[in-house]
Amino acid sequence: MALSEGEFQAEMAVDDDEFKKNTGYSLREQYIEYHPQVLSNFGEEMEKVWGRKWKANTNVGKLRMVLLHRPGPEFETIGEKTPFPPYESHLPAWRMASKIPLDELVEDHLNLVDAYKAEGVEVVIRKPEKNDPPYQVKAIYTDDVCHPGVYGQIILRMYDWMRKGEEKYTYQTLAELGCPVVGMIQDYGMAEGGSIGWMDEKHLIIGVHFPRSNTQEPAVMRANESGHIQFANIVKLQDPEVDVRIQPGYGSRIAASHYSLVDRHTTVQDPRMLDPYLKKWMETEMNWEFIDPPEDVCVKVHTRDPRNPYVKRAPNTGVVLEPRKIMVNEGNPKATKWFESIGIEVVEVDVATLVRPTNSGSIHCTAGSLMRDPEPKSY
Repeated sequence: MALSEGEFQAEMAVDDDEFKKNTGYSLREQYIEYHPQVLSNFGEEMEKVWGRKWKANTNVGKLRMVLLHRPGPEFETIGEKTPFPPYESHLPAWRMASKIPLDELVEDHLNLVDAYKAEGVEVVIRKPEKNDPPYQVKAIYTDDVCHPGVYGQIILRMYDWMRKGEEKYTYQTLAELGCPVVGMIQDYGMAEGGSIGWMDEKHLIIGVHFPRSNTQEPAVMRANESGHIQFANIVKLQDPEVDVRIQPGYGSRIAASHYSLVDRHTTVQDPRMLDPYLKKWMETEMNWEFIDPPEDVCVKVHTRDPRNPYVKRAPNTGVVLEPRKIMVNEGNPKATKWFESIGIEVVEVDVATLVRPTNSGSIHCTAGSLMRDPEPKSY
């Protein structure tokens, strides 16, 4: 039963008498004398309170800690009926080109772990799922499920049934690690890491996906407006000075900006791949440099514009380990030679079973950036 105001004050008086008798100060006097209220910034006290400086709001600062997922028994479930719609057993229902032997997947995962460790990067392995049967065969793409805020991580929300639930195990991993989770996409919001890119610590691009052909509902997208407004609001709460731009598109037109970085404000890409408004923003606000690659290391991407029937998609720059140093899947020696000719150091690693065309993602998708150094402002 709740105390009345008079009973509460009487109880507090008894407490104060006990405090004063033992210490010479009432509880209220102790608060006033020794425990003043302090206004402090979360980011500034993060290292003291949370043990480390959990910042990764850059794609080119030196990578210090990465989140990976070790392939497990979920891949042995492929060929059985999916425990999610469409409840069918064929490969398209699992979004796979083939049933890859688990030992090959694990071998490539260990190649990746060893490569990161050789570069001095701390590797964190996501907690395995507890579903029966296990089914999260796309959990190897950890970059999709959480993404850096100005500091800490934001848990995103996956759009389709085969990936729903990855959020829980990612959250548990971060909590156990001691990494602050500063927000979570909720309600009808959907967002995945592929459409969210830090251009630098003060500029963020968010792409809102077009509806797929199997839906006419504008809100049912891989990355919808609600999800990205939520992400932007979390970032703006942390740092109101961050310039957040939300643009239509998902994949190449957006990712050509932040997935093709090799250095601060430097992208290896045919600038025609970019939305023209995005390109103008990059050039005018950030003095962006576009390194246009030669055709013999690119893939032709056809467009619907008769004036510009195709553009060049640059070779994958993979994961930026530090400015002008990248980690890529081996198997493209011509691209590696060209990168090296322009002063980009390349670390090659065999992860063929984890990436396209054998699987459905890229080496960048497999790497959740948990800690990076600040970007160099000048050289």
